[in-house]
Amino acid sequence: QKGVFSKDLILTIIADIGVAGARYKAMEFHGSTIDEMGVDERLTIANMAVEAGAKTALMEPNEKVFEYLKTKVKGSYKPVYADKDASYEKEFHYNAEEIVPVVAEPHLPSNVKPASELEDVEIDQAYLGSCTNARFHDLEIAAKILKGRKVHPNVRLIVVPASKEVYMKALKAGLIEIFLKADAYVSGPTCGACLGGYMGVLAKDEVCISSTNRNFIGRMGHKDSKVYLASPATVAASAITGRITDPREFL
Repeated sequence: QKGVFSKDLILTIIADIGVAGARYKAMEFHGSTIDEMGVDERLTIANMAVEAGAKTALMEPNEKVFEYLKTKVKGSYKPVYADKDASYEKEFHYNAEEIVPVVAEPHLPSNVKPASELEDVEIDQAYLGSCTNARFHDLEIAAKILKGRKVHPNVRLIVVPASKEVYMKALKAGLIEIFLKADAYVSGPTCGACLGGYMGVLAKDEVCISSTNRNFIGRMGHKDSKVYLASPATVAASAITGRITDPREFL
């Protein structure tokens, strides 16, 4: 449904199985929603599978994947598909239409609640970056919400494109200009504050909503700071209001 993205899907799954629910196992994803996803959205799910303890995440390729590979792979390759009679240790079934925008509270990715239940949580920082959710599709979603609007005066919005290629594409598409006009700070590609490196490291008692993958104690800075994980849409919406916000208010 509107306002729900692959980050919401994988956080919902992690909430159900826990941060050790797939420990040392492979997670395989199937269904009409997965079939329709592009590479950027699939990479978010694959990236976050690690937060459930998984060794890897698998999805059958679609035409969007094959088109992507044409730009990346020079040699030949053979797609891998699950056997039709494959058996699995456990199966979990979801109706994507019932999933809502969610947020993982401190200090675990499995500590998940609907964004609408956390709208009294005020934030100091909104962080749109990392290998989890700062690809072009992610920046495009955030820019759609931020266009013509301003970041809340009490909030720092930090945008960190996932790669030089993503940065250049966002620049050509006018997304960087949208972020700057909204009063966001835009960094060059880097791990940045995701692991407490720089450009957004949190101070004592600061609260951040982030599109990253981990919200452990001290992950993005001071041990007394708090990190809430969410989709780029929820991060952008929250940056505008100054509190955790269901992005459907802006879509």
